[in-house]
Amino acid sequence: MAGAIVSASTGVISTLLPKLSMLIQDEYKLSKAVKEKIAFLKDELSSMQTLLVKLANNEEKKLDEQLKDWKNKVCELSYDIEDCIDLFMHKVSKDAAEATNLITKTISRIKKIWSHHKMAALIDELKARVEEEGHRRKRYKFDDETARQVLQIDPRLPALYVEAERLVGIDSPREEIIEWLKNDSYGQQLKVVSIVGFGGLGKTTLANQVYQKIKGQFDCSCFVPVSRNPNIAKILANMLKELVSSVDPTDDERQLIDKLRAFLQDKRYFIIVDDIWSTQAWELIKSALPENNLNSRIITTTRITNVATSCCSSLVGYVHSIQPLSEQQSQQLFFNRVFCDASTCPPHLEEISHGILEKCHGLPLAIITIASLLAGKPTKDRWEQVYNSIGSAISHQGMREIILFSYYDLPHHLRTCLLYLSMYPEDFMIEREELTWRWIGEGFVMEVRAQTVDQVAENYFNELVNRSLIQAIDIQYDGRAKACRVHDMVLELIVSLSAEENFASIVEGQSYSGGGHKIRRLSVQDEHVGDAVMQDIIDKWSQVRSMSFYGLHEQEIPCLQELNSLRVLVFFDVDLGNQHIKNIGSFSQLTFLSIGSGSIITELPEDIDDIRYLQTLDIRDSRIKKLIPSIGRLQKLVRLLVDDLVELPSEVGDLEALQELSFGAVCSIKVVEALRRLVNLKLLGISLYYRREHGGDTDKRLYKEALKSSLAVMGQNGLQTLEIGNNFFLREELMDILCCTVPCLRKLVVCGTGITRIPKQTTSLVNLTCLFMYVDKIKQEDLYVLGSISALLFSHLSTRHAPDERLTISSQQFRCLKEFVFCSNDYGGGLEMLFLQDSMPELRRLHLEFRAHETECKMGFEVSFQHLARLEHITVRIFRNRATWSRVKSTEAAIRNAVSIHPGRPTLDLKFEPAALHDEE
Repeated sequence: MAGAIVSASTGVISTLLPKLSMLIQDEYKLSKAVKEKIAFLKDELSSMQTLLVKLANNEEKKLDEQLKDWKNKVCELSYDIEDCIDLFMHKVSKDAAEATNLITKTISRIKKIWSHHKMAALIDELKARVEEEGHRRKRYKFDDETARQVLQIDPRLPALYVEAERLVGIDSPREEIIEWLKNDSYGQQLKVVSIVGFGGLGKTTLANQVYQKIKGQFDCSCFVPVSRNPNIAKILANMLKELVSSVDPTDDERQLIDKLRAFLQDKRYFIIVDDIWSTQAWELIKSALPENNLNSRIITTTRITNVATSCCSSLVGYVHSIQPLSEQQSQQLFFNRVFCDASTCPPHLEEISHGILEKCHGLPLAIITIASLLAGKPTKDRWEQVYNSIGSAISHQGMREIILFSYYDLPHHLRTCLLYLSMYPEDFMIEREELTWRWIGEGFVMEVRAQTVDQVAENYFNELVNRSLIQAIDIQYDGRAKACRVHDMVLELIVSLSAEENFASIVEGQSYSGGGHKIRRLSVQDEHVGDAVMQDIIDKWSQVRSMSFYGLHEQEIPCLQELNSLRVLVFFDVDLGNQHIKNIGSFSQLTFLSIGSGSIITELPEDIDDIRYLQTLDIRDSRIKKLIPSIGRLQKLVRLLVDDLVELPSEVGDLEALQELSFGAVCSIKVVEALRRLVNLKLLGISLYYRREHGGDTDKRLYKEALKSSLAVMGQNGLQTLEIGNNFFLREELMDILCCTVPCLRKLVVCGTGITRIPKQTTSLVNLTCLFMYVDKIKQEDLYVLGSISALLFSHLSTRHAPDERLTISSQQFRCLKEFVFCSNDYGGGLEMLFLQDSMPELRRLHLEFRAHETECKMGFEVSFQHLARLEHITVRIFRNRATWSRVKSTEAAIRNAVSIHPGRPTLDLKFEPAALHDEE
């Protein structure tokens, strides 16, 4: 079924047509009359699909209501037909599988006759509905509609995405705000800056730039998104979690406020409160922020002037009205996006570019969106089409039109993928991998020759980033984004479009968006849902395909039964119990299941193997300690994601399609041996929990031999990523084994007891781009070894003992490294690390962790950054317990001095562990 995908534009006709063809075959033994009716359905739907594609290629905002209604009804009809066929095929195959003796075969035949009789009746009903929609098409002559084809999109250049800190026009306001925050004219009082301006002007970007620039100067800091419909208790809990790292889920608003005040009372803090829509929300959040006279600082952002004034009314405050970009700045941003050069514009496009920028009125979001749309399309006709089609961005409606224009310029499959983002709550950090897996599970991703389906889905993600319809978060050493967010104006649009097309229903409190009498996709984004709303949802969800619950209380989660069409099921931050998933084996079409985060589930149901199409099972952060043997019968499972304490059964080796196993406890020789049967495995994460069985040391030796043998087989089968935890009994012997057995690794993570040496043969891992390693004590010769791995892009070294010698990195080491993390935080203090001329020529990010206190080896602190030519960001974390005040201050001064003399002026994020300082003796 190459090319068959689910689409918001054409429903499931693309995936339905091959299934109709299958039903006509002899395997299902349907009567001739039924087959003829199915053939009619297939031909008629194929014809309808052609028209739907034409309509989708038109700018749908111009379709009249009658045509939109017909389109939506055909899409709904395709869903109903596919649901019916899927259920029939599942029952037939299940009955056949259960027919093992004469009695069960007889029962199976009776069931099959009944199924066929019921199927015939359903086909008659569906045929009548298809005929009616066909007659309507002819009555209203929909085929006569002319659909203007959207020009094909050229492949996007990866460099089109520009990080926020490089946006033009931000330097001056950022420095103005920083200067005001630093001004001590008001003594030690708490000061507030409230940034106010229209949506799309870059308020959040500006606040974040100030935050990144100076947060290292404070004892603690956090960034708090609020949004239009805030859940104050959740916001306060997130603040506490970011500041303190632990939260009691039973705390109410008052308890959270008290805990925040107690924690912040004696600290100089810096808090960003982003996207406030009401004075009430601000007053509640402000009550958790004490006026402690320690030079603490707050920045708020809002679109509403009255709210901005309120934020500053009772404190030392300053309202900063963010201004649109100037004409010159607008051109710089626009041409940077379109031509990758602010000074370049072909003469034939100069005049039309001025016209486009006039309509954008200096709004960065509008400029970026339109520029991303035009990048790679230097034809005047296309630019004039864009100019004539967009309104002015100075109003909310104008911004909506610009985003809508970019939406309709997307290919059909990307429109569908973008609409699916409405399933996530506002300001939610959407993990890239989870999102792409959900797209795959829903059937949105098209098969492409010579590419895996995961690669195609990631290309979809990158395309949406490149078009500035989603914003990438945490771009990693390999250029891949870890996650993304959706701008609130984009989210508002796609929620509206999803409701219009009955693509997704979004539930918030006492109401939900969505049309039609059937819910196809459901996202519950509130802790509490009204009884009337929940009952209405239950009445409409019998054919739901995707369900997501975010933060809903346990007692409000209804029992999920007979959801035969469900493909994706997600519970996030929901206190689930075992009873909530007891019927999960009946979800015959389920492909993606995530039930871990925040749940109190202790075991999977025995019949989980009935979910024949399950591709992703994520039970991380649940209370499950052991997987049941029946897990091995999930023959389509591609990803199994568990915690490192979850004991794996030997049946895990039966998962023939498995490509990712992360993380799991390997406790027996049988499980170690089972791993070698996973011939498609590309990513393996395991914890080595050797369990002595009968032979004592003999068992230990056999365990090692089995591990070595399995690693060799997996290496031959193309294992690319290996993460090994709890490495307590193999230690450095493990590295010797890996270098011999898995030479093609691209990522290696080794945690547990620190190894005493890094073997010289580690340089044989020539494909390694990412390395996490825990070493007992790092030595100069170890750096020589690691620095010789030519492909290394990311290196994270943790040491148990602080180095007792000066470490020097020369120009011959780490030639491709982009990010370097060095942590020394268990025993010993001080750090002396010098980067010589031309060392680490590609390094962008440096992260250092160490203890400040003085030890017998008398190691002080000495670093030299100035030779790291491309360094952009430095993070330093200092553990100050047992250190004198003068030692801490001298270390801090040395760090700031080393950064200040760097010619590239990298940003510094300096953090201190909040342990109490000892008085200087």
